[in-house]
Amino acid sequence: MNLDTARKRWMTQGTISFLLFGTGLSVVFDAAYRRIAEAHWEIWAAEGTLGLILLMTGLAYFGSSVRYLVHMDR
Repeated sequence: MNLDTARKRWMTQGTISFLLFGTGLSVVFDAAYRRIAEAHWEIWAAEGTLGLILLMTGLAYFGSSVRYLVHMDR
């Protein structure tokens, strides 16, 4: 893998990871607020599940972007 390919993949996956992680964190906090505000459990449970999925997907993309960062260092 050459340096330009690793840099391009690092930038794209890093950007995607931070967007997904931030969105997931916001959705989880909104679901927690809905639970405290005593909304219907179906709403906050579905929203919390979606938020956790986004959060974990963001972490997975972050791990993948770190792999390309290591390729760039070598």
